[in-house]
Amino acid sequence: MESLWEILSVFLLSTVKFVFGAVPMALSLGFSFFETVTVTSLGGFTGVTFFVLMSNKLVSYLKKRKAHQHHQDQPAKKIFTRKNKIIVKVKKRYGLPGIALLTPLLFSIPIGCFIAVRYFKNKQQILFYMFGAILFWSVFISSFKLVFR
Repeated sequence: MESLWEILSVFLLSTVKFVFGAVPMALSLGFSFFETVTVTSLGGFTGVTFFVLMSNKLVSYLKKRKAHQHHQDQPAKKIFTRKNKIIVKVKKRYGLPGIALLTPLLFSIPIGCFIAVRYFKNKQQILFYMFGAILFWSVFISSFKLVFR
C-alpha cells in the first residue's frame, strides 16, 4: 500500500488534472491498476461535484465583475479562439456526452464542468456523464500498465 501522502497527492491532482496528470502520476508511483482506478476516479468525482456545484456562483461573480468593469452601453466584443470553436462544434455535434468525454482528456476538470454547466442545465445529467467519462479514462489509461508490463 502506498503512503498516505502519495494517495492524497494523486487524489488532489485528480480533482483538477486527470489524464495527463493524476493517472500517470499514480502509475509512476507504483500504484496497482485497481489502486490507480480507485484513487483517481474518486478524486475526479470529487472535483466534478465541486466544480459543477460552484460553476453557477462563478458565472454570476464573473458577470458582476464584467458589468462593473464595462459600462452596460458598451457590449464587450466576443473573441472566438480555436478552443472556443472546438467547444461549440463538440456541443452541437455530440452534446453533453461529447463534452464529458473530452473533459478529462483535453480540458481540465474545472473548465469542462464550467462548459457543461454553461450549455446544459440538468446538473444530475452533467454529473452522470462526467462520472462516466472519468471512470472510462481512468480504466483506459490505467490498463496500459496491465498491457505494457
